[in-house]
Amino acid sequence: MNKLQHISDFRERELPILSEEEAGELYSKWSFVNVYSLQDLRDVYMITKKNSIKDIKSLTQKINTSLNVSEEWEERKTLEYINALVKFGLLDAKYNSTTEYFLDAKINSELSENDINTLKSIFFSYFRFKELSSWFIDTKPEIHNQFNALTESDFINKSCPLYYYCERNRFTDTIITSIENDNFRYKIENKALMRFWDVYLKWGTTLNILDKFNLAQIGLNIDLNKEISIVYFIKKFVSFGLLDFIKDQFGEKRHIWIPELIFKIVQNYRFSIHDIKSFIVSEIQTNEKLTFERTSEIFLIKGKNSKKNIDIATYLFPQINDSYVSNLIIRK
Repeated sequence: MNKLQHISDFRERELPILSEEEAGELYSKWSFVNVYSLQDLRDVYMITKKNSIKDIKSLTQKINTSLNVSEEWEERKTLEYINALVKFGLLDAKYNSTTEYFLDAKINSELSENDINTLKSIFFSYFRFKELSSWFIDTKPEIHNQFNALTESDFINKSCPLYYYCERNRFTDTIITSIENDNFRYKIENKALMRFWDVYLKWGTTLNILDKFNLAQIGLNIDLNKEISIVYFIKKFVSFGLLDFIKDQFGEKRHIWIPELIFKIVQNYRFSIHDIKSFIVSEIQTNEKLTFERTSEIFLIKGKNSKKNIDIATYLFPQINDSYVSNLIIRK
């Protein structure tokens, strides 16, 4: 494992973020929503809209009889989701909907394309999401001062990847803009913001706006055995010359570790992992100068048998038939 020892030498800075007092004056107080399930958010909106009685106790009872829940909701959880819907502008202060959302949706169903588009509009308009998105463009205060003017196109086309890890807490508390030398570590001190970062990632990846992965699979780790991850706004895939790219990034090297290749492509192009893997498979199958080495799921997961752990362990490996591609080989 290659240690990024130099990260501990980065100078510390604070990330630009509105305090709750500032947010309350400009937008709304208690604005760090903690809503992870987008399907539940949609369903709670639909239940609230149809329910004539709007108090939290009645809504909680209705949620527990309508949703497929493994554990009954408490009123506190219902209030969290209702408050989020108010902050997002889908409900007013009396929990009434003044506009129509999720018209073709059914409670307990998977998110449809229309549902996703509605949720994307929330992601790109809610001021706290926009604040965090502005960090991908620049962490300078002058950029943050104008974050509300930034658009979806700005975030996708003008942004760069961010790297994040947990240094002192179980939630993310440190973000850096580059893993190269002579950079800054941006510390997060606010516990609510630490948790909201996870909410932000959940929304972004669920809606296929952001992609992320742990850098341990490419042999990168930081001091104190802390793992570091990369996250970025996904750009639309455009085909490129893979062999020329490999020569530029790896020189005369002929055996290319797939996670490392994907990492290099992400750094340069910011395409989704799904699109990159599909492209690599297509190149293997159509380019006579390329072949590959296989590996098995058992080798990759190393005993991690939960679905989540399997998904994480295999995420950076394309699949051909029943095997994963571990190395791309340039033929002589």
